[in-house]
Formats: sequence, structure tokens, C-alpha cells
Amino acid sequence: MKSTLLIISAIMISFSAFAQRDTIASSTGYHIIEQARQRFPKFYREFQYIKANDRLVKKIRFVQQQGIGPAFASPKGEITVNVEFIQTPKPNFDDNRLIVVLYHEIGHLHYYLNTKQSNWNPEDSEKAAFEYSLARTKDMAEKGDCLPLQTGLKFMKLRSEGTNLQDAHVSALKRMVKEPLYAAYVMYAVEKCKP
Repeated sequence: MKSTLLIISAIMISFSAFAQRDTIASSTGYHIIEQARQRFPKFYREFQYIKANDRLVKKIRFVQQQGIGPAFASPKGEITVNVEFIQTPKPNFDDNRLIVVLYHEIGHLHYYLNTKQSNWNPEDSEKAAFEYSLARTKDMAEKGDCLPLQTGLKFMKLRSEGTNLQDAHVSALKRMVKEPLYAAYVMYAVEKCKP
């Protein structure tokens, strides 16, 4: 258990140090988000809503760095957004996928809040984050926009087929896609969402 906590701490510290190095001013980050309003209107709307209303998000930090993911979360309630994915659109990271990523990071915050720290582990954190993003995108589907949910299901299934079991995302998804909750989301999308 202590070794798991040490690994999580080391990962968090390395991401934090890496992100600190490439941090850009908040005003610049918010300006980049504002400029992307037309290209990513749904992401923009959800980002603004979370910024104004989600009490778990204590701080939003922006980085601009190639070679790292689109966003990260820390147990202190901080979300780091890599504006590289906003400024220079990446294959497979459209408006809908960015929403899935955003809610995935919020899902980590819920995991940190609701799980005793001595029980934290990367795979469970990733699984909780994926499940949270599916719940929020299903909420969007119930209001008429199925694309974020469909996108999340598609890329989660694809990533679950990966072979790198050292990646907590992959191992969490391999477990998750076999569970009834995931199957219920798939069934909802098939029955309620137009292809």
C-alpha cells in the first residue's frame, strides 16, 4: 500500500514539475480558450460552466507543451489544461473528445475527494474518472447531444484494446468495458442516439 502511495506521489510530483516548467499565464490560457469558442463551442460552454460552478475545481492552470496529454488533475483540486490541443487541433481530439477529457479530469477530483488517501491507486482513479465522464456526457445526451457520449464510448473501447498494461488508463478500461455499467451506457447510446 505504501509503495502504491509512493508511486502515485512520484507521478503527481513529476507531472507537477513538468507542468510548472511549461505553465503559461492564466490570462493567456483564458484568452486561448476564448479564441477557440467558435472551433470548440461545446467544450467552451462546458469549460465555462465548470469554471463558474464546480466547487471541486480550486484552480485551473494552463500549459503549452507538445508530447503530453490534453489535461491533468491533482488531488488539490487543480486542473491543468494543455492549450496545445486547443490552439493546434489534434487528430481525434474534436469538440466532443475534449469534453470527455475535461469531465475525465473532474472525475479524478471526485475520486480524490471520495476515496481515503491510503486507498488511492492509479487504476481505480482512472476507472472512476472514465465513469464520471460517461455519466456527465450521458447527461448531455439526455438533453439532446449524444456526440460526447458516443465519442467517449468509442475511444474508451479503442483504448481498452491497448497492450500497455503499465498504463493505468488501459488497465482500468480493460476492466471497465466488461462491466454492466459500461454496457448500460452502450445500450443507452444504441437505443437513444442516432448514428
